[in-house]
Amino acid sequence: MSAHLLTLVSSTDTNSPAMEYNRLIDRAQSAYLFGHQEKAANCYTDAFKISLQILKQPNANKVSINRMVEICNFCFDYCPIFEDSEDYFFLEEAASVLSQIVQSQKALKIRKKALEGYKDIACLACELVRFNQSIRCQIIIDQYVQIESKLARYLSH
Repeated sequence: MSAHLLTLVSSTDTNSPAMEYNRLIDRAQSAYLFGHQEKAANCYTDAFKISLQILKQPNANKVSINRMVEICNFCFDYCPIFEDSEDYFFLEEAASVLSQIVQSQKALKIRKKALEGYKDIACLACELVRFNQSIRCQIIIDQYVQIESKLARYLSH
């Protein structure tokens, strides 16, 4: 068993989505340190798309959920401020996928973790509601509150 775990930890699949995600995060942080904010924002956006792809996989796990929350925090901090008129919004995408996991038939521990992640996304949305009165972010918060009130008791067992 432990030999198998060591193999997984030292995987040589350098083309895996998780490895690409890590490379993009490293590039984004380096770009930001050298004053290239636009390049950093682009790398974070690309990392978000990879994280979303990983989270949508049937074998998504707690690490996938943590990765999604992490990249949402990076995008929130380092990407241009979202406006309601924009077509694509990372918090909506993240909230949607996490909501699907919470309401799915996946293992209880994954659903609990997804609800925690969804709460973190709703907290970021709350900041944008305070900052620019975002209606779309208010919808994310309202949907979280509905799901949390409906499922929290069940998921807390």
